[in-house]
Amino acid sequence: PAFAVSSDVDVEINAELVAHGYSNGIVGLFGGLQNYMAYTQSIIYYKSGGNGRASSLAVAGLTSVLFFFGPSVASYMPRCMAGTLLLHCGIDLFLEGVYDSYGKYDYLEYAGIW
Repeated sequence: PAFAVSSDVDVEINAELVAHGYSNGIVGLFGGLQNYMAYTQSIIYYKSGGNGRASSLAVAGLTSVLFFFGPSVASYMPRCMAGTLLLHCGIDLFLEGVYDSYGKYDYLEYAGIW
């Protein structure tokens, strides 16, 4: 629901849950970890104009490469840069979740956001 509000797209929650159920079941049969929607990655992808199959496959490929080579590359990244990126994402998500959603929900639902 939060991604639907952020992207102004109506989604069918039942279809999303069924798709996650199937994928988690298949991964579980092979001893893998469960999947989940990474909200921050989805928002960054959406806001940067990502759409279509080619860009989705490019992100999946880059994520796979970084899974294996990320730790060795991360040692060259300054800590202040990683901290600043994390702070920026945190502030942006907080403002989007708390400030932008004010007035869209009743008080009980808004209390749940806090």
